[in-house]
Amino acid sequence: MIIKKDFIKFASVCCFLSLATTLGIHLFFPDPPATFDERILLFRNNTYIINRWWVIMHCLLVIISMWGFAMLQIKKSPGFSVLGFLFFSVFAIAEITRQMFVLFYLNELRQQYLVLTDPVIKESLKFTISNAGLLTAPLFGVFIFAFGLGNLCYGLSLVGESGFTKLLSVMLIIWSICCFISLGNSFWKQPAIDAFIEKYSFTYQPFMRAIIALWLWKKSEQLK
Repeated sequence: MIIKKDFIKFASVCCFLSLATTLGIHLFFPDPPATFDERILLFRNNTYIINRWWVIMHCLLVIISMWGFAMLQIKKSPGFSVLGFLFFSVFAIAEITRQMFVLFYLNELRQQYLVLTDPVIKESLKFTISNAGLLTAPLFGVFIFAFGLGNLCYGLSLVGESGFTKLLSVMLIIWSICCFISLGNSFWKQPAIDAFIEKYSFTYQPFMRAIIALWLWKKSEQLK
C-alpha cells in the first residue's frame, strides 16, 4: 500500500477536529428535556437538530482519522490494524444509524402526534414515542463495544514500539478498558462509575484525540 503523506496529514487534521466535536457533544449541547410535552417539540428545536448532525460529523471525522492510523500500521501489524478499523467502522455505522433514526423516524412521529385528534391513537403513539429509545439502545451498546474493541486492536498493533508510540499503545488500551467499563455499567448501574465516565468523556477522550492527531502528524512528516 502506497501511503500518501498529504492524506495522513488530512487524517491528523480530522482527528484534531474530532477533539472539538467530542467537547461539543459532552459540554456544549444541553441534555434533552425530561418531560414528554417538552420532548415532543424537539423536532422544532434547531439546537437539537444540529446536535444530531454534529454527532454524525463526529463519526465521519473519527473514521477518516482511524483510516489514516490503519494505513500507517497495516504493514507492521496487518491483523490488528485491519480488525481495529473494522470495529471503528461498526462503531460509526451504529451511531450514525442511531442519529438517522431520530432525524427521520422519531421526529416524524413527534410531528404526527401534534396533529392527531383521536385520543386513542394519540395515546398509542405517545407510548411508541416514549419507548422509542429502547429500539436504539442496542445500537448504543454496539457503538460502545465496537469503539472499545477498535481502541484495543489499535493499541495492540503498537505493542513492541518505543517512545511516544509505546505510550500511545498503553493509552489506547486504557481507553478501551474505560469503554468496556462504561458498557458494563449499563447493567451494573453504579452512580460512582457514571460520574467517572461523565468526567472521562470530556477529559481523557479529547486528550486522546489530540495525542493521536499529533502522532499522525509526526508520522506524516517521516513519509517521503
